[in-house]
Amino acid sequence: MFDASIIRKCIEDAARSEAELSVEIARDVSFHMTDWLDDLALYVDFCRNPLAFSPAQVNDLLIKFLVHVPNHVAAASKLYTDIPVTDVFGIGATDGDTRDAG
Repeated sequence: MFDASIIRKCIEDAARSEAELSVEIARDVSFHMTDWLDDLALYVDFCRNPLAFSPAQVNDLLIKFLVHVPNHVAAASKLYTDIPVTDVFGIGATDGDTRDAG
């Protein structure tokens, strides 16, 4: 569904030319923004046809997506913008106690 090599190159090019990042950091950003493309593809499939997924399948895709994607996005954000992830919703999203959040 997604061509990861083209996406990585476009991200690296933008990171180097527009954000003026080093080659190494640009590559790290592109890795963090593409390592989860399979998770994204499955989520897009679900969003396009949510009734085709059983509750068990939705649960499985959410767990996989939510465990894998946020850490990559947080890393890419810090590398690209130098802005750390914060708990903007005040639900304890950045601390270790996850069951009492929300």
